[in-house]
Amino acid sequence: MTNIMSMRTLCRIFVSFCLIHLCICAAVFGQESWTMERCISHALENNISVSQSYLKQRSSELQLKQAKMNRLPSVNGSASQSLLDPANTSFGVNASLNLFDGFNTENNIKKSKIELERQAIQVEQAKYDIEIAVIEAYIQALYAKDNISLAEKLLETSEKEMKISEAKFKVGSISQKDYSDMAAQYANKQYSLIRATNQYSQQLLTLKQLLELGPEVDFDIAEQEQSVSDFEVPSPIDVFNEACKVYPEMLNAEQQLALDSLSVKMAKSSYYPSLSLSAGVGANINFFDSESELQGNNSLRLSLSVPIFNKWQTKTSVETAKINSEYNALSVESARKNLYKQIETACKNAESYQAEDKALEASSEALEVSVELAQKQFEVGLIDATTLLVTETNFAQTSISQLQAKYMARLNYLVIQHYQGKHTF
Repeated sequence: MTNIMSMRTLCRIFVSFCLIHLCICAAVFGQESWTMERCISHALENNISVSQSYLKQRSSELQLKQAKMNRLPSVNGSASQSLLDPANTSFGVNASLNLFDGFNTENNIKKSKIELERQAIQVEQAKYDIEIAVIEAYIQALYAKDNISLAEKLLETSEKEMKISEAKFKVGSISQKDYSDMAAQYANKQYSLIRATNQYSQQLLTLKQLLELGPEVDFDIAEQEQSVSDFEVPSPIDVFNEACKVYPEMLNAEQQLALDSLSVKMAKSSYYPSLSLSAGVGANINFFDSESELQGNNSLRLSLSVPIFNKWQTKTSVETAKINSEYNALSVESARKNLYKQIETACKNAESYQAEDKALEASSEALEVSVELAQKQFEVGLIDATTLLVTETNFAQTSISQLQAKYMARLNYLVIQHYQGKHTF
């Protein structure tokens, strides 16, 4: 009898905890629901990394403008007064124009254009990164939320069986072991619900922090039902070909190759002579001499500079630029191979989890029927508690596995779409 009372006390304790967490869960579910699209949109608008990328893009725009300004002449005004002869004052205006610098100015403009394009790609990369992070967090939260529903269903069934077992034990229809097994199963289902609720709260907090939402924001996620069997997984090579056209990492790699090629040309510019034109207008005057006249000092000069020997610095710069170009070309090739591996893995995982979901769904439906039959047999005394619990455990494990397969299939399918550039921004 003592064992029975302690078991009942344990059950009451678990029920109390369960009710508390159910109240918390109910409060959470009563909050405003956010769709995945809304979460992504909010993250893109408020993410610091995305904002920083935009600022860098603006900086690159200014650098391009400055590079174009180097085509214009430079003009300087000057004035001076002799310390030994304070009366002697001179002033003037000088201008210089670079006529030819080995195409260095034009190459700098091209470089600035590429850097601007790369920075625009970096903005897209930041968006891609935050999008996939939100997708992963959202799917994990959806899985945790569905797991609560499953835990509630299993607890409801276990509660009914517990009442039946208690009535049977009172009249001596089942042994104390059977009753204790049923009580332990009931307590375990209560624990599973509490754990599922806690896991959902944690996943929701992770997503909320990712969105940088304050504690004052009521937040929940919306249900998004979609049959996994509806997913049509494309071939990895098709996804890869699309990714090479739109995926920021690959676009950035291509721009890096263009920049490397330009760096070689810029290094070679030191082989060429430079030609510049300068002009100056100036005057000298003695303010203390009434008879002093303004003396003009005008100049027009064409300057040519021809490189003869600079200790092989130009040659070294050219060779270094070529080496960097070859190195980056290998890095791009490595990035392409890694990208294909990631896509191939995502496609394979999507297909595998899709097949698992289909098989486990059929198994779960069959086991659910077996559980119903076993419950009826237990009620009339045809089977003992152990046989019933084994059947129910198989059903629970299969249901959990199916849930995991379902959401892993969805996650990998969304990852594939992510590589294809099918996003919300």
